[in-house]
Amino acid sequence: MSETLEEVKRSLEIEDTEIDKQLEDFIKRISSQLCVRLGFLESVPETLNYIVVECTIKRFNRKGNEGMNSYGQEGESISYGQLLDEFEDDIEAYNYKQKEKSLPRRGVARFL
Repeated sequence: MSETLEEVKRSLEIEDTEIDKQLEDFIKRISSQLCVRLGFLESVPETLNYIVVECTIKRFNRKGNEGMNSYGQEGESISYGQLLDEFEDDIEAYNYKQKEKSLPRRGVARFL
């Protein structure tokens, strides 16, 4: 988790450690959600860690607007989707590839 935390902090340009615990909580919850969508895996595969990083950044930027679906003020509007929805295609592609790997390969018999 420390590599993920460091990557998130670099992206957000945070250099101190004041909010590390909060970011670690976000990372933990997002990782758990992603593991469920991946078929209840024990941990997030390294190839999909970018999803945890991106969603943690999105979650951090939503602080103070928890529970809101949208926000509007003086011509500005912001809509919030579910954090992992943006990555649904990536999640499905990963699940498909894993399922494909687990299928037994069939041999081909040729008669001459």
